[in-house]
Amino acid sequence: MSQDRNITGQPDPEFGAMEVSSSEPSAPIKGGLESALSKSALNKHQGKTLLLGIGIGISLAVFGIQILVPKAEEPATAQETTQTEPSGSSQTVTTARVEQTVVERTLEATGTVQAQELIPVFSEATGLKIARLLVDEGSMVQQGQLMAVLESSVLEAQLVQAQASVTQAEARVAELRAGARSEELARAREAVRSAEAGVAQAQSNYDLIAKRVESNQKLVDEGAIARDRFDELLNQKQVALTNIQQAQASREDAKARLQELSRGPRPEVISQAEAQLSQAKGQVQLIRAQLNNTRVVAPRSGQVLRRNASVGNLTSSSQELFQIVENGRLEVQFRVPETQLSQIQPGQAVEIMAENQSGINVVGRVREIEPSVNEDSRQAMVRVDLPSSEGLKPGMFLRGRIVVASTSGITVPSGAVLPQPDGSGRVFILQGDNTVQAQRVEMGELLGDNRVEILSGLQVGQEVAVKGVPYLKDGDRITVRNN
Repeated sequence: MSQDRNITGQPDPEFGAMEVSSSEPSAPIKGGLESALSKSALNKHQGKTLLLGIGIGISLAVFGIQILVPKAEEPATAQETTQTEPSGSSQTVTTARVEQTVVERTLEATGTVQAQELIPVFSEATGLKIARLLVDEGSMVQQGQLMAVLESSVLEAQLVQAQASVTQAEARVAELRAGARSEELARAREAVRSAEAGVAQAQSNYDLIAKRVESNQKLVDEGAIARDRFDELLNQKQVALTNIQQAQASREDAKARLQELSRGPRPEVISQAEAQLSQAKGQVQLIRAQLNNTRVVAPRSGQVLRRNASVGNLTSSSQELFQIVENGRLEVQFRVPETQLSQIQPGQAVEIMAENQSGINVVGRVREIEPSVNEDSRQAMVRVDLPSSEGLKPGMFLRGRIVVASTSGITVPSGAVLPQPDGSGRVFILQGDNTVQAQRVEMGELLGDNRVEILSGLQVGQEVAVKGVPYLKDGDRITVRNN
């Protein structure tokens, strides 16, 4: 009866010591180890004739491997074949064929989520207390929606005063435009007549005194009356003349007043009153605008990113009360080396994942590539539009994967390749005599379906070992089983 060979994972002298590289891809190592664990369990089940001590040794070895190396998810194999078990000891493996498939060339970058359009919200009314806040951070608001209310009692009192000034100015303008009333004209005509009568009376008094002076002049010359008496008459004559002048002045004033009332107010007087009315109305509009500004509304629809205000705070022209992300539109900004910019075009799809948060896997679109390149880093900014997602928030760190080309390439399951310290890979090709041949390969892209591109070392149609690879060496005999 044949005996199974003890699986120890001895290194092949041709390839040197087998090490696990910390760089990608790591899936082939994990897949190979998992296959080794499955094969070891199967061999232990089949080794009925092994000595008890050898069985215990194998069990301890398997137990140690399971502690040191956690199981990885078994890679999917598109094509697996089954061959008859040859005579002699062999290892049980699964195999897959080397295939010609489409390989997507990708470019990876990391970046930070930003708002496409961040809109600050200010209060136009300064020096007023915040009375109410109606939205919180994260709230969705519509354009024109009320977000905060400011104290308005002082402005309301000022509005009442301004409206009274408007009423007074309107009455003055209306009075001037209407002109003098009939009663006022009648009084003005009567004043003119009275002034003319006063002039006539003053003139009559003057004439009387003048005659008395003239008649008493001879008497003074003849010494019939005293000189003092004559001087009194001269003084009365002077007073009468002054009265005539005053009466004439009053008559001219009365005539001018009558003429002014008859013509109506002067145009410049009306213009001045109208200007005062406009000023009063402007004050009302100003206070109403200030009152309207006590209602802080959303300038655009979007999501409230930050709320920087508290109830009781005084507003100022420089104080930002809120920040709104317009329509909730976010973008991620990637920095890409200038040597790779030619591979990126606006509209290109970008697969985006969160670096430290599961459940975020979305597809964005390249919106803009900045025309300038940073002189120090030699990188340019690539802006990618993000779809609407509750998990995405400004400031998050994301990783992007951009497919820059699709070409035809040779691929195998990632579990079939053992990474080597020099960056190459190692696979085992199935031979016609149910043995395997170790082959060094050059690896390319690590694909998303647990396959890896092979740039050189393999040909389409060849069959390679998948599970159990970490324990094989060149020339080993194998048994192929279905997965």
